Amino acid sequence: MIAASYRLLRFVFLCGIAVSAMGADPVVQHSPKPNIVFIFADDMGYGDVGAYGAPTIKTPNIDRMAAEGAKFNEFYAASPVCTPSRAALLTGRYPIRQGIHDVFYPESFQGMDPEETTVAEILKSAGYATGIVGKWHLGHHQKYMPWNQGFDQFFGVPYSNDMGGLYYFDNQTIQFEDIDQRYMTRTYTEKSLDFIEAHQDEPFFLYLAHNMPHVPLYASPEFEGKSAGGLYGDVIEELDWSVGEILKKLQALNLSSNTLVVFTSDNGPWLLMGDHGGSAAGLREGKQFTFEGGMRVPAVAFWPEHIPAGIEPEGLATMMDWLPTFVNLAGASLPDDRVIDGTDIGKVLIGKEQGENRDFYYYMSGELRAYRHGDWKLKLPYKGQVGALAWLHAGFVRGHETLLFNLQDDPGEQNNLAKQNPEKVASMMASIEQFKAGLGELPEAKKTGKNMIYGPYIDLLGAVVGKVLLVFGIFLLLLTLLVRKLIKRLRSPSSS
Repeated sequence: MIAASYRLLRFVFLCGIAVSAMGADPVVQHSPKPNIVFIFADDMGYGDVGAYGAPTIKTPNIDRMAAEGAKFNEFYAASPVCTPSRAALLTGRYPIRQGIHDVFYPESFQGMDPEETTVAEILKSAGYATGIVGKWHLGHHQKYMPWNQGFDQFFGVPYSNDMGGLYYFDNQTIQFEDIDQRYMTRTYTEKSLDFIEAHQDEPFFLYLAHNMPHVPLYASPEFEGKSAGGLYGDVIEELDWSVGEILKKLQALNLSSNTLVVFTSDNGPWLLMGDHGGSAAGLREGKQFTFEGGMRVPAVAFWPEHIPAGIEPEGLATMMDWLPTFVNLAGASLPDDRVIDGTDIGKVLIGKEQGENRDFYYYMSGELRAYRHGDWKLKLPYKGQVGALAWLHAGFVRGHETLLFNLQDDPGEQNNLAKQNPEKVASMMASIEQFKAGLGELPEAKKTGKNMIYGPYIDLLGAVVGKVLLVFGIFLLLLTLLVRKLIKRLRSPSSS
């Protein structure tokens, strides 16, 4: 009798819950496929973000992503220049496999091969709305443009903001109006917010590729002169504002817990640009070089209720990892007719696994210039870039012999251990040759052309000439003082 009464009461209780739920406000149900927002800065250095130690630049929104999500301390771009890095991001493959070694210019006829499979194409086939806002830079002729590479929508520019003939594309329509670059970051942000709002009821992939802080630098009037880090700091702080606007929009639409947001940079800071370039925070060199400062970049990932707050995954990760990660999160399949060099780091992001001690190959201009295995990095001999002027400007780099570093102990790559570890050098050289042999037949290198209209080099020339004149002036002053002293001694009575 007691048991029967208990069952009756339990039945009434459950029915009451069901009736109550029917009358309650409906809970918003999102697709199990997560939305993905990938935010790309151009030429931002490892030391340009507060979470990575920037002393004068304030980045509270990116810092929040790091504090409440994942911060990678050993995240690598696939190239120290932008076009190959972007090709690797979208395909999950080393650029060397694609014949993309350098930057495309307005006079370049080539682009990323349409036969490559992009992350946008895979996600689109999995039911995602796909959009790119910002800089493309993978070929500006029709067959290479975003709408032929898996993107439903495109608003932005075909290449870097220092190249001539720069107009906004609104999908396949060109807006033939001069771009006021002061408002470029703001314009991209507004277009991104529109895309998110338009596709809030379906899974979406938004690739927001900012032109800044690539030179020439521009910040809107609201940010110009606001940062203690000068104009460069103004630009970074406006990018951080943009990140904040994206996060606020996702929260307002109740999309935060179903949206993975990633922020990173395509390569290291362009030190050649002086105070218009960023900081590598103690890492060696910057953009254009395969030292750590050129390819180790800030990278944070934010996904409330999925990524534990404040994790810093061990081991390295690379730009090529995002394609397999995004594809697997979407429940889609990787192409099986080509090598994918990236690794799915989804479990690393949610704190269920630690990163692996993987191999990584550093390429520049089609040459393998360095190799990392675990904590060890082997740097192959390099002839340098105008090394005789290295004392004048940090952007000029001296040549070097074979270098071996332990990055765990020496992330700044200052202590060459090659002579003390000949067996390690020999072993790593053998691994390099094995990797090269495994590449098989490579496509012909894409011709990139030569940019003849690059304005910021004038600023660099002025800086170098200024230092030369300063040194020459000091030399003349010392010479004058010396001559006067000699003349004074010759005229003194004791000299006779």
